[in-house]
Amino acid sequence: MKRAIYHGIKNVRVEEVSDPPPGPGSVQLKIKYCGICGSDLHEYLHGPFPQPVFGHEACGTITAVGPGVRDFTVGQRVCAVFPGAFAESMICPVDRLIPIPDGMPWERAALLEPFSGAAYAIARGAVRPEHTVFVAGAGPVGLMILLGLKALGVRSIFMTDLQEKRQRLAAELGATQIWDPTHAKSSTRVKELTQGRGVDVAIEAVGIEASLKDCLTSVRQQGTVLVQGIFTQRVPVHMLGFVVRETTMIGCNAIDPALALRWLSQGGIQPERIVTAVVPLEEIVTHGFEVLAARREDAVKILVAP
Repeated sequence: MKRAIYHGIKNVRVEEVSDPPPGPGSVQLKIKYCGICGSDLHEYLHGPFPQPVFGHEACGTITAVGPGVRDFTVGQRVCAVFPGAFAESMICPVDRLIPIPDGMPWERAALLEPFSGAAYAIARGAVRPEHTVFVAGAGPVGLMILLGLKALGVRSIFMTDLQEKRQRLAAELGATQIWDPTHAKSSTRVKELTQGRGVDVAIEAVGIEASLKDCLTSVRQQGTVLVQGIFTQRVPVHMLGFVVRETTMIGCNAIDPALALRWLSQGGIQPERIVTAVVPLEEIVTHGFEVLAARREDAVKILVAP
């Protein structure tokens, strides 16, 4: 079978590899889609994490089950939150599988893992429907956060992004206000929109110094900053303002599939709307990683279809 193999920074090649049967407690999947996550792009551009994550946003059909597997069956549709899914098939432990509800389209299932990350962050920050929320970044992470906030019932959601297409998409998905942070100072804009108070919760969804500072300066006294963006460089933080405002800052790096599925079952949330391209496995570098690395205006979320 074919699999995209990570050999180093900007060195990913699609190669023929063996297709072993599943071992005890695992299943074999035929992959339908695997999304390119921000962490995958980070590995492509900057190097791997301590624990590899390359290709972990997958959905597909079980083609074989290993010894001792009882809760999953051949032919069942599942999401696999496990690295190695930029491939025609993969072996995945059963504890990293999420059953796909009947009737859920494949395109939506492919976004379940990142939407589950948004659900986790929102729950971790104890966001409530009556809160005002600022989200820095309208890329895949920020847009998943936006959809989660809408599912929760949050009405006041302010966002920023540099690209006009992402601004328009955020507005279509329900952002209350969105602006380019290089054209308007975010903390000033937020204070104007909240009568000088600041937002209850600010969420960093980019992974850069400027957006983190926008979040820290936009929250109210004793407000909360959630950090879900992936940072590749050290960031200096002005601790005086952090201390004086008694800000709580929380890192978010897990998922809550049960909450995400509950929100999806309520209807009205369509995470697949952020998908801008589906590319074959053979083009994962040229039409996947390189397109995202170039920060093209027409690229938001790319799915790989082996």
